Amino acid sequence: MAPFYKALDALQAGKATEPVTILQIGDSHTANDAFSDQMRTALQQQFGNAGRGFLQPGVPFRYAHPAQVTVASTGWNAVSAFSKTAQGPWGISLFRQHADGPASMTITADEPGGLGRGRVEFLSQPGGGQIVVQADTGGRVVIPTASAQGTEAQWLRMPTTPDTRSVTVSAIGDGPVDILGWEAGRGTQIRPEPGILYSNLGVIGSTIDILGRVDPKILSEEIRRLRPSLLIVAFGTNEGFNSTTGFESYAARYEQVIQELHNAAPMAGLVVTLPPDGVHPERQAPYARSCDQLASGARGFATPPALDTVRRAQTEVARRNHWMQWDWRQAMADATHPDGRCTILVWGSRTPPMAAKDHVHLLKAGYQQTAVSLHHDLMEGYGLWSSKKHKK
Repeated sequence: MAPFYKALDALQAGKATEPVTILQIGDSHTANDAFSDQMRTALQQQFGNAGRGFLQPGVPFRYAHPAQVTVASTGWNAVSAFSKTAQGPWGISLFRQHADGPASMTITADEPGGLGRGRVEFLSQPGGGQIVVQADTGGRVVIPTASAQGTEAQWLRMPTTPDTRSVTVSAIGDGPVDILGWEAGRGTQIRPEPGILYSNLGVIGSTIDILGRVDPKILSEEIRRLRPSLLIVAFGTNEGFNSTTGFESYAARYEQVIQELHNAAPMAGLVVTLPPDGVHPERQAPYARSCDQLASGARGFATPPALDTVRRAQTEVARRNHWMQWDWRQAMADATHPDGRCTILVWGSRTPPMAAKDHVHLLKAGYQQTAVSLHHDLMEGYGLWSSKKHKK
């Protein structure tokens, strides 16, 4: 975690000249911005607000509601790396917006100064069409994406000023266009404002295997440009609800994928998160993992056996590689449930409820409360690191 703590220290000392970027990559718990926005807000209040950060392009899925910005889109087709039939290449956002005809997407900052600078990541490709990037302050750029050199990721600066509130990225319709991501930040294109950028890049239904679809060349360029100081990797729920997940094979695969990601960003700290609590109906005896004795109204529900397999594997891998590990289920624990098991049923029965009726996902209040726990743990570590640094 030292790279992340050093970056925070530079911010706090007023020595930083650029933002500190955090990338949280995961499944639906990450795709929902409630958890990540609580983290974003807490860190930005403490270390400065550098803007919204890097986002999946356009509207990646139906219920996407990113904080700090408003996004509208028409004419684009969202393509996910989770799709078994979709072809790459893929970047770290794990989404593309594709258009063969006229299309537009607009990002608007919710507060003044929130779009003083910005970038668009797109694919250059044979026969590619033109992109028009238009700012509400008058700046306009037209970029051809056609390339005779094959397909590769390119970046362009949005024509923004400190007064820009809204930018529209359009495909003219003269050839295929693919957008991999876009970034919104404070400051100017030449001088970004120091502070925290926190990006949540989540794909609903995904497992750790989805990171294996990221193109290494594109990832390398993204890491070079985004310069993350912290990676938060948050998978495990979907693996845990798959009854065929095996301990040995999963542990090896999980370790390999995260190691490749970390190798691409050796300057970044790394947090591995174990999945939050989740249960399913238990239909077969014996009910060894039953929640009957742990929660009121829990009769017939149990922890999926594979979820325990996933948790053990992730714990072993994190300890072996000396990566920080944070237990999302433990953040849901209370005096009656010291390990957090079956607490999703308790959270779902509260008034108002803090967990969804599917017994897998949390509601906004639940995500926010658990984010407070991770923020506390990160800051406790930062305090220990800082005290040792000053002793030296």
